[in-house]
Amino acid sequence: MPKNDNPQAVRFLASMEKHGGWEAGIRFSEENPLSKSADAKKKHQWAKALCTFLKDHYEDEAVREIRMDCACGPKYGYGGSKLKAVYEKYRDPYVFVEQANALDLGFSLEYDGTAYYLIYPHCYCSCVNRIDEPLPAIWCYCTLGYSGRMFGYVFGKEVRTELISSVKQGDAVCRIKITVPDV
Repeated sequence: MPKNDNPQAVRFLASMEKHGGWEAGIRFSEENPLSKSADAKKKHQWAKALCTFLKDHYEDEAVREIRMDCACGPKYGYGGSKLKAVYEKYRDPYVFVEQANALDLGFSLEYDGTAYYLIYPHCYCSCVNRIDEPLPAIWCYCTLGYSGRMFGYVFGKEVRTELISSVKQGDAVCRIKITVPDV
């Protein structure tokens, strides 16, 4: 039996278990194995198959939750702790954004008076970023989980995230709306 030890596949199966779809996740994994040694083409094919599987078997909100829980991080030591320190020092949203952007962390932030926008200049997903083919928005929902965890950590409270645009859908940048609810 082929190995299914790629971190993306492992996180997907864990998310399926969390959301009550363990058996369906096992079936998908058996039919679509993904090993650590998979090449870029195989990873991209797996991602497309995963999107189709989720779309065909789950309602939109369940798909979003499953994919959000597939996120690969974040590693707070890289950018999150730096952002949190900036936020702690500059609580004003506009100053926070200006100072955060000065960190040059590979993304930029904007603030429109009601929400923040996280902007990636290109796709950072190691599973699909080497193949220049579009993917459904379903694939990119994992970045909502990533962004939600990172900015929840930065702001010290749960945030809402929404995918506005995605490089893998043919957009110029990935843009994620981050709303910090009032307490």
